[in-house]
Amino acid sequence: MTDIRKKAIALAAVACVAITSAASCSKKGASSSNNGTSAGSNSSSQSSANGGPTLENIENASGAVVITPFQTGSPADLANTGITPPDTDIDLDSDDPQTKTTTQPATEIVEVTEANGEKATDANGAVVTQVVTKPTEASSDYKSKTDSRYCMWIDISKDSDYVFNGDFIEVVFKLKDNIPNKDYPVRFNPDFSTIAGKSISPDSVIQGNIRVGGTIDDQDVSSETGFVAYGDNVSAKAGDEVTYHINLKNNPGLAAMLVWVYYDSNAMEVEGIYPSGEFAKFARTQTGSKPN
Repeated sequence: MTDIRKKAIALAAVACVAITSAASCSKKGASSSNNGTSAGSNSSSQSSANGGPTLENIENASGAVVITPFQTGSPADLANTGITPPDTDIDLDSDDPQTKTTTQPATEIVEVTEANGEKATDANGAVVTQVVTKPTEASSDYKSKTDSRYCMWIDISKDSDYVFNGDFIEVVFKLKDNIPNKDYPVRFNPDFSTIAGKSISPDSVIQGNIRVGGTIDDQDVSSETGFVAYGDNVSAKAGDEVTYHINLKNNPGLAAMLVWVYYDSNAMEVEGIYPSGEFAKFARTQTGSKPN
C-alpha cells in the first residue's frame, strides 16, 4: 500500500515517468475493489516528503489510490520536490523542431480607393473591399518571457481507459494592455498513459497561436490521421480575456495525463486552467470547475 501511495504522490509531483508507473502499479491494487469506488469514496491528502504540494487523492474500499483529481500548478509549486519541469528554457520566439507550428500572416479587410481618392464601388454601388496582409506592429524592443503551468489527472477507478475527443483542456488568458500586435505562440507538451501503464505519444502535436491585431484561420486538422493533439488559433485584441483550448483527435483511450502549457508572461496572465468538452463530464477536479 505504501508503494502505491508513493507512486500516486510521484505522479502528483509531476514526474512524467510516474504517470505510467502509477497507472500500472496502482491498477493492480484497484482492480479487485473497483466496485467500491465512487464519488463518496475515501479521500486522502498527500504531500511529498520534502514538503511539496498537498494533493487530494481518492481511494477505493481497499485504501488504494485510484484517482488524482484534475489539478493545475506552476513550476514554483514543485520547488520542494526536487523535480525539474521539462523544457524550462523553451523559446517561444523560435521554431520548435519537435512539433508542427501553424502560422498565417495577419490580414485585414480594407476599402479600395480610386486614384482620385474616392472609394471604389461595384455595379450595384457597394463599396469594394479587399483582403490585405497586415504588417507586424511589434516593437523591436519587445522581449517575450516564457512561463509555464501544468495540469494533470489520473483515474484508474473504472479499470478501463477513457475515450474523449475535441477540446479537453481550457486555458483562460488575460492579455495585457498595450502589447504589440503580433502572434503569441502558446505551446504545450503532453504526456499520456493508458490504464495498462503504457505511455502514449500523439502521432502529431500541432501548436496554436493567439494573434493580437488581425484575424487568424481556425486550426484545420481535417487531413491529419492518427492520434493528434492540437492547440487553438485565436484572434484577439490587447486587454482581452482569451479562451484557448487544447484538443484531441482520434484519442485511443487514456487513464492519466500530464500537460505543460508554455506562454509569454510579458504579454498575458493565466486566469485559470479547466477540464472541458467530453473530458469535463468525468474529470473530478481539485481546483474546481470554471465559474459561470
